[in-house]
Amino acid sequence: MRRMLAVGMLVIALLGASTGCAQTACPAIGWINTVEVDSSAFGPGVLVQFCVDAGCSAGPGEEPTTSSVMGAPMQNDDGVFSLSMTTPEEATIRVYDAAGTLLQESDHDVTWTHSTERCGGPSIAAPITLTV
Repeated sequence: MRRMLAVGMLVIALLGASTGCAQTACPAIGWINTVEVDSSAFGPGVLVQFCVDAGCSAGPGEEPTTSSVMGAPMQNDDGVFSLSMTTPEEATIRVYDAAGTLLQESDHDVTWTHSTERCGGPSIAAPITLTV
C-alpha cells in the first residue's frame, strides 16, 4: 500500500513538472491602504479627522491609538491616513482649528486604484484636496 501511494505521489509530481505547471503560493501577507488629505487651504495648525463606516481617526483632544477595528483610520504623517486592507468608497472629513472648533465637515468619494499583483497588494487612493 505504501509503495502504491509513493508511486502515485511521484506520478503527480512528474506530471506537474513535465507540463511546466508551477503553483505559486501567496505568503501570509498584509498591507496598508492609505489616503492623503490635503488641508493646506485652511492654513497651518488645523486637525483633520477622517471617518469611514469602521470608525474615525482621533479628534480634537484625543490621543491617537492603535485601533483594534479593521479599517478604522489612523493618522500617520501630515494628512496621511492608514485604513488597514480596506478600501471604503466614502469618507467624512472634519477640519478643526487649534482650539478644537469645527471649521468644516464634508463628505467625499474615495477613488481607489487596486493592485494587479497575483497575491494582491496595497490599493492607491487619489488624494483628497479640501477647499475652504
